Amino acid sequence: MAGGVAIVGAGGFVGARLLEMSILAGRSDVVPIVRAYRSVGRSAHLGVPHRIADASRADSLKDALAGCDVVVNLTMGRPGDILPVTRSVHAAAVAVGARTVIHMSSAAVYVRIDRPGLPDDAEPQLDHWMPYARQKGMAENFLRERMRDSRPAIVVLRPSLVWGPGSPWVVGPARELLAGSAYLIGDGAGVCNLIYVDNLVRSVLAVADDPTPASGFFHLRDDENVTWREYYTALAAGLGVDPTTIHPVAQTSYRIGPRDALDTLRSGPAYTWLKERIPRETRTLLKMRLALARRPERETLHARPVVTRAMWDLQSTRYPLPIDAFRAAYGDRNETSFSSGIAASLAWLRFIGVHDPGLLALSA
Repeated sequence: MAGGVAIVGAGGFVGARLLEMSILAGRSDVVPIVRAYRSVGRSAHLGVPHRIADASRADSLKDALAGCDVVVNLTMGRPGDILPVTRSVHAAAVAVGARTVIHMSSAAVYVRIDRPGLPDDAEPQLDHWMPYARQKGMAENFLRERMRDSRPAIVVLRPSLVWGPGSPWVVGPARELLAGSAYLIGDGAGVCNLIYVDNLVRSVLAVADDPTPASGFFHLRDDENVTWREYYTALAAGLGVDPTTIHPVAQTSYRIGPRDALDTLRSGPAYTWLKERIPRETRTLLKMRLALARRPERETLHARPVVTRAMWDLQSTRYPLPIDAFRAAYGDRNETSFSSGIAASLAWLRFIGVHDPGLLALSA
């Protein structure tokens, strides 16, 4: 390749795995970029120099992108930061003359997949109830307007649930299964649009290695059409949990409750402002005390499930994300099967001490 591949947000779950797989494969062209040195922890064992930059400031990011002609935006953060950071990443990429910007969006922009053959470039739902999804949609539309420009090419990837070792979509269900609070809506017949993190990484690298990519949108998911019941049952079997303890929830209509109001509060700027002013050590101590306080509840089977609006929408999804467009452009990059992914995820859960309720609560 002519230049480097910048990983903006290399300290996150996907970014760290992208860096790890690249280095272990012998690549020397990846450039990890993080906001602060504390974000280097996940990848410190690789011995790769990281560049420090604030992705929300194009002038800061521009210097970090020096020598890179592919920019992969994997940044995370509060919903209100998504659009400004997307603008900043694009501006910095233009400033350094990058040929490709790979932007990680999400199938969450659709609420749920409610029709077969959903076009890859379908419009996001900007009146989505979820702030994260609304902002992802706004960021997509910002990039869509700039896809007419000749350079850089803009490739927007729309994965659904990214799973595997280290994923909240593994530790969350595992925690609920062990606590007896796991539930399935409509007997778990909904389509669980999973993409294993390694399959996602291979897809990103396929785009990065394309010297002349065409701007556009691509859905991403694993090849196998797994239902929510199949996913939970596979995890339960590996954890030694009786699948009959999974609560059935009738698929009628969702009722908004106090939990939704709390989630909305947590996604707002006031909560973030307060959280950033509490020392990390204090937050960790609070988590430990809450975990110990909830231990009796977690050790009691058949605990009352807490149905969230996000899970209601996800488990009510009826159709798989179409992935024909990506496969036609870049081939099948899904080398990890569902069974292999489950085995790796269960091995990781055992490694982090999944059977200790206190440790599991802290890992979430």
